[in-house]
Amino acid sequence: MPLLHRIGQKPVIAAVRSRSDTAAALESGVDNLFFMGGSVTDIIRSVRECAEAEKGAFLHIDLIRGLSSTDKETLPFVKEYVGADGIITPKSHLIKEAGKNGLYAILHLFVLDSLALENGLKLARTTEPDGIEIMPGLMSKVISRFTEELPNIPLIASGLIQTKKEAADSIHAGATALSVSEPSLWPLTFRDLEDL
Repeated sequence: MPLLHRIGQKPVIAAVRSRSDTAAALESGVDNLFFMGGSVTDIIRSVRECAEAEKGAFLHIDLIRGLSSTDKETLPFVKEYVGADGIITPKSHLIKEAGKNGLYAILHLFVLDSLALENGLKLARTTEPDGIEIMPGLMSKVISRFTEELPNIPLIASGLIQTKKEAADSIHAGATALSVSEPSLWPLTFRDLEDL
């Protein structure tokens, strides 16, 4: 199943930083969780809970204690033992290897200036990720540029999205989904964001 079908049904992905956030995220109605911290042991438990609830589990592999984001041998472990659906990383070598291990690969980009924008577009073209996560997620101009130049790659806006209006602005700019840590935004639907 393409990543777009996995994440594109609801606009919000719960960005979870600790084990204690997992239960609230699972109860919120989101279809997918992005894990942005915790230990390997915590992540294994949380990913199993996601599977039981039929929710997608994606790991910000660089932020999980006990996983090496420099070693591609981490990927078979993430798939087979952790059971995650995919990874999120800025590292091109892991993006390229993820698919070989049955994992979705989401390229994580910080777009801080015009050079980072151009380099991010170039990296996305060469690595061909399943999706792109752009931070900060409040930049409508950057979101529009990525969706115009890379229309076949789902775009996830992430970071600093704290209000319903900010969420709507990012979706209206072309984001496929939003990765947010604010629990009050987790239940939002596309209908909730239409008229803002």
